[in-house]
Amino acid sequence: MKMKNGQTWLFSFTDLAFLLLISLSLIPSAPDNITIKLAEMDVPVVPEHGKMAPIAKVQEAWELQVYAVSEKHPTPYRLIKAGVGKTTPASDAQILAKEDLLPALTALKERNIRPMLLPEKSSLSQDFLYAAGVIARVWTDGTRTVVQTETEAGESGP
Repeated sequence: MKMKNGQTWLFSFTDLAFLLLISLSLIPSAPDNITIKLAEMDVPVVPEHGKMAPIAKVQEAWELQVYAVSEKHPTPYRLIKAGVGKTTPASDAQILAKEDLLPALTALKERNIRPMLLPEKSSLSQDFLYAAGVIARVWTDGTRTVVQTETEAGESGP
């Protein structure tokens, strides 16, 4: 009887796949109450030094958060200075309605600050797309259209 060694690689591959399956099954899954945020990273602060003056100047970072309208959030938009906690001054957090969004973003553009757009998991996509359209309208020269919306009256929005 003649032995064939032509398919030896197949047994090695299945052994490796089986070992990989065992190792992956041993990794515990995260509980449902843990949320992983991938949109930000905390960078440690470098202590100030006389020779490092250009590094000491920090640019502001703002977030445009999009929420689902509820009792907790009566309007879908919140513009907030990033990195601030529960003791946020009124000047660093603004709850915005749809009509207040364009003037608030224009004021930020005058200070050369572009906010990050952060939709909540349960927010409506129409609110997210409207915010993306307003950001594109404020920060582009008008040659591109990211989102073009129409009202019920047939007028086009940002």
